[in-house]
Amino acid sequence: MKVHEDFKDFIETLNKNNVEYVIVGAFALAFHGHPRATGDIDIWLRPTSQNANAVLKALNDFGFGELDISEGDILSGKIIQLGHPPVRIDLITLMEGVTHEEIWDGRLSGTFGDQEVFYIGRDEFIRNKKAIGRHKDLADLELLGE
Repeated sequence: MKVHEDFKDFIETLNKNNVEYVIVGAFALAFHGHPRATGDIDIWLRPTSQNANAVLKALNDFGFGELDISEGDILSGKIIQLGHPPVRIDLITLMEGVTHEEIWDGRLSGTFGDQEVFYIGRDEFIRNKKAIGRHKDLADLELLGE
């Protein structure tokens, strides 16, 4: 799956700032063996105050400091969208069908470009997709044989 340089740079910035995150969405689907087209990268952020502050530092370092995003915004459970497709970054702290602990405990190590990252585990990915139930989520489940 082709990875845009901005996505690679953003992941590197998260890693440099010790942000606790897990890649979800289409890039996780690709990690689990089924790449498909997407206009964004979905990144789940571990919802703690310490992590939210690390995210704010990373956003500032990446050039998004002027957006006036707060710790409360990050912890609100609402999706924060940065940029525009096909190079949009979606930051997520709440996912349907799975708990924060399940996401974190079930994460799998992998790479993204040359960066070490975590991806959502297959079981957690499936539970999330089933809970959301949109057409594209059901199509993703079909790709996974579910």
